Amino acid sequence: MRFTSLHGALLAVALLAGCGGDDDDDDAGVGGNREGCGDPGSHSVELAAYSCQCEPGYSWCSDALDDFNCCATDEPDHDTGGDDPGPSETCDADSLERLVCVSDPEDPEHPGGSTIWACNGERWVLAANYSTFVCLAESFPFAYGCAPGLDQPQFLCGFGPGTSCDPAQYPSVCTKEDIIDACVWGRRTVDRCARLCAELDAFGAGHTGGACAQPDPDAPATCVCD
Repeated sequence: MRFTSLHGALLAVALLAGCGGDDDDDDAGVGGNREGCGDPGSHSVELAAYSCQCEPGYSWCSDALDDFNCCATDEPDHDTGGDDPGPSETCDADSLERLVCVSDPEDPEHPGGSTIWACNGERWVLAANYSTFVCLAESFPFAYGCAPGLDQPQFLCGFGPGTSCDPAQYPSVCTKEDIIDACVWGRRTVDRCARLCAELDAFGAGHTGGACAQPDPDAPATCVCD
């Protein structure tokens, strides 16, 4: 991925930051064969080994993790930036290629409204879809967004289809002990509660683990963090 408005190519710093993807449990969306990504007519693009995304203006035709056909869509992109004015920090020659995550001022707790900006040595440039690119490069299916960090942004990556959803309407269920199929930060997620609780702080900060609980089969499942 190239950002032509940057001074030179954006370095690989932050491409592999903030996300781990070494687990091979396919039920949590990890690993998997990417054969078919980039095929003619699929409108999908292979970014790196085990990393695939749809072309601009397209989204996945199905929720299947091994289906790389993309269909035209009018849905808004999750990392386009909108009218966000950018970071308040100074951008100068000393800050060249620095990345900053800017949270949505109207909903700072929701990473889906966050944006990544890069300093080109003179001004801040919106790096649209950068969070998604980072997560795809780490073999995660999608990105929730980013969170501000001290030295560099934290990229919040997710397992599962990643399709848009409404937490109030999505019927969360437990699958295989610790794994939950739920709507997290507006994206359909199939992931371990331990990771959602401890690594992503999806249910608040300060947790070291968690488990999926669904005592009533007629009620939605939840992640119980500890």
